[in-house]
Amino acid sequence: MYLLKHRVPVFSVIIVLALENVSCIQSAWVDLNISLGGRLSIGTPLALPCFSCYNGQAVHRDTVACDAIQENYSVSAFRAEFFGGFMNSQDEICASNSADQCVLDDISPFDSLPYTNGTCNQGSVSPYYLDLQEPKDAITAFQFSSDTGVKLTIKNSGHDYMGRNSLKGSLALWTRNMRDMSYNQTFIPQGCSVNTAAYDTITVGAGVNFDEVYKYAEGNNVTFIGAYADTVGVSGGFVQMGGHSVLSPVYGLGIDRVVQYKVVTPDGVFRTANECQNEDLFWALKGGGGGTFGVVFESTHRVEKVLSLAVASLNFNQTESNVLPFLQLLVDDTATWGKQGWGGHLGPHNLINVTPLLSLPEAEASFKTVFDYALSQNGTASMEVLSWYQFYEKYVVPHQAPVGGGRVLVSRLIPTALFETPQGRAKIMAYLHTMLDAGVSPYIPVTTPILFPYVPGSTSATPAWRNSVWELATSLTWTWNSTVAEKRAVVALAAKLTALAKQLAPDSGSYGNEADPWMADWQEDFWGANYARLLAIKHKYDPEGLLTCWKCVGFEEGGTEDTFGCLESLG
Repeated sequence: MYLLKHRVPVFSVIIVLALENVSCIQSAWVDLNISLGGRLSIGTPLALPCFSCYNGQAVHRDTVACDAIQENYSVSAFRAEFFGGFMNSQDEICASNSADQCVLDDISPFDSLPYTNGTCNQGSVSPYYLDLQEPKDAITAFQFSSDTGVKLTIKNSGHDYMGRNSLKGSLALWTRNMRDMSYNQTFIPQGCSVNTAAYDTITVGAGVNFDEVYKYAEGNNVTFIGAYADTVGVSGGFVQMGGHSVLSPVYGLGIDRVVQYKVVTPDGVFRTANECQNEDLFWALKGGGGGTFGVVFESTHRVEKVLSLAVASLNFNQTESNVLPFLQLLVDDTATWGKQGWGGHLGPHNLINVTPLLSLPEAEASFKTVFDYALSQNGTASMEVLSWYQFYEKYVVPHQAPVGGGRVLVSRLIPTALFETPQGRAKIMAYLHTMLDAGVSPYIPVTTPILFPYVPGSTSATPAWRNSVWELATSLTWTWNSTVAEKRAVVALAAKLTALAKQLAPDSGSYGNEADPWMADWQEDFWGANYARLLAIKHKYDPEGLLTCWKCVGFEEGGTEDTFGCLESLG
């Protein structure tokens, strides 16, 4: 017998891990736990306390813990605090096996049907995880992976549409509890000459989320450019794949603003990557994707002064007759708005946009046409001036999307040039019409760095970011009890919409964090001509392929059923 600490939501117990008839790999887990001073933890699904059967064994149902989970099941801030808390169910279930899951009904969490006479199975949640505290923890984990062949995954708060932060049978490295922050008005990247230009920066530990850094920045009278969500991690997949913001049209993507990473690479070395040392790794981390080149322990980012933003918002009740005329107005005005620095989110009957470049009268004139239309539909429209943090508190925090269900995204970066001709605008409208006919709603982040003074080749994400003005997207969902056939129907619709989006913008690309997880030609779409160099850097720092994730640099199509069967079998 061997004791392992078992951390589960709300309550904490000690579980006896029986090691009768142990295999070599089971013994290796025991040895790993010893080398970590007993800090290896058992990974369990978030909803386990609601069930009385776990992986085929009877367990105690904790009604107090279950009540708390049901109450907060769709709340991202709750889920982010637990290793077993993922924001999208495809990260915690085995999507290709409807029996291999442990979830509640995200639409009606107090419904007892999922756990009445049901079994909680492990799904894609790692059976063991390590709560990272210092670089030597990651070094130990990489050595364990090299010795045993056990795959590694990296998880922070659990935001991931692509299923990259979990993997059945893996050892998970959990970064959420590394939450140090520091402000430095004269930061010079480590190893650079004293004559190097200093940056106004905030440095964050790998577990810091945007709500935490936004509050910290406000306390230091500066603005941190980041995500439109409170619990997305600052240092993880967001900034390592691109990192878009409603302020990106003027101030750039996250990868344009990060100036230093501290990272343990899979070869077991703790490195500093910036413009003066490990420059190839720095470039790769600025767009090459999370969970690929190493475990980031901290990142340092440029900040801006307190910003004054013109904020436009409108909303009206959607009908069959008023959606397409409104979308036409959006398409017609987008090229002009792009030149004015507007960023935000557009929908079929609503929008929230901001710009730091216009006065209030200029902003009101800019949006007069769409405001008039919203009011003609008995809707609401408003324009005001706020700081970023005021905007965040008023518009972002109270309107966080519910989480806990299966949600697949489809997206395409839409070039500015398409909006500049009647023919291009007609093509965009035709695609939007197709989406509506398919029963899905367009979701349009206006978050591309269209005005940012980009230095060509300075980041490794798809170059399509630089000449696009929209990320045209939609989300597709499945329910907690969807069959495999129903999930495959979702995958098929995603493939159809993705193919049509590529026809609309064949020479563009897609944001690798928010694309169809089963898309073909993902290397070209996510990275373009940068992929070959990224692959070479991957092989340099991870020669054994210890870090592997779905549709990441180094991922190979086909023959991955044993590792990625929960996703591959659906595509």
